[in-house]
Amino acid sequence: MRIGLPEVAVQPLLGRKNVLNALLVLAVPTPAVAATWVLFHWFPAGGIPADPARVSLADLDTVAAALLHHPVVAANLFYFVFVNLVFYGIALVQRSSWLIDPYWTLLPLFLAGFYLAHPLSEPNVARAALACGALGIWSARLTFNYFRREGWRFGLREDWRYAKMRRERPGFWWEQFFVVYVAQHGMLVGLTLPFFALAFRAPALGPLDVLFVALALAGLGIARAADTQLDRFMRENAKREHRGESKKSVLETGIWSRSRHPNYFGEQLFWWSIAGFGVVCGEPWVVVGTLFNSCVLAAVTVMTERRMLEVPERRDAYAAYRARTPVWLPRIRTRARATKG
Repeated sequence: MRIGLPEVAVQPLLGRKNVLNALLVLAVPTPAVAATWVLFHWFPAGGIPADPARVSLADLDTVAAALLHHPVVAANLFYFVFVNLVFYGIALVQRSSWLIDPYWTLLPLFLAGFYLAHPLSEPNVARAALACGALGIWSARLTFNYFRREGWRFGLREDWRYAKMRRERPGFWWEQFFVVYVAQHGMLVGLTLPFFALAFRAPALGPLDVLFVALALAGLGIARAADTQLDRFMRENAKREHRGESKKSVLETGIWSRSRHPNYFGEQLFWWSIAGFGVVCGEPWVVVGTLFNSCVLAAVTVMTERRMLEVPERRDAYAAYRARTPVWLPRIRTRARATKG
């Protein structure tokens, strides 16, 4: 009996494609890790020369010194080479941009590690531990949710938006470099800018740090509840379809009765809380990445809702759901309203 994604049946768990893609996921970060190790150990401990950024980058020593003194530039350069170019090359060969999806949940960890392991970093250890602990939980939750949705397959399918573009636009083979990789470059590097502030600025721990970690954990809890309820809804619908019964059109129970996109709200609460650490560290400009991500997610929300309304058997039910349910910020159910209901 097939439950969930119908595509799972055509890619066995121990099949050649799944095993090779799993090995690819494990191998693809190796060049970036090696390049980072070489850069961080280019000079002996304590022997990094002064910032040469205002002079000609005449040799490798000068280039290495400049990159070490400008870690945000180095992070962007490494991301461009080892993610944008390498992942794009793999997508051309496989004709699918699936690889960026599981790495969306892992790249923030790599970027945070890049800043915090930097030879010039001097973080407040307690603050860094709180922020990295929250980020680790975020990564584990989202990675689990991704593979649960994909039936624990690697490369089963690519994001529906990119798959749609691939079908409809003949030039997508080159457009995807910008649509998929350059766009997400800005999002992922931008979201992790607060870890630059955490690594290189170390004010004393205070009440705001406690507040931000509490809000980050609250965001993770909301997102996890939303993901779990959505997964249960989809599995129950698959069972109904298998039994020849009609599927439910819209998930509108639990936390989904209070927000149309509670998973997105939880994600935003988490990342704005992480941005708060950057502000506490005296680098308020780092919120620009979080703001960019929020703008992109707003556009994705519109795309998702349009997709829901394009399904004839779902259109009326979803339109009614939209009319009574807020888009992101969950509606607070008062005791009077709950009693009345």
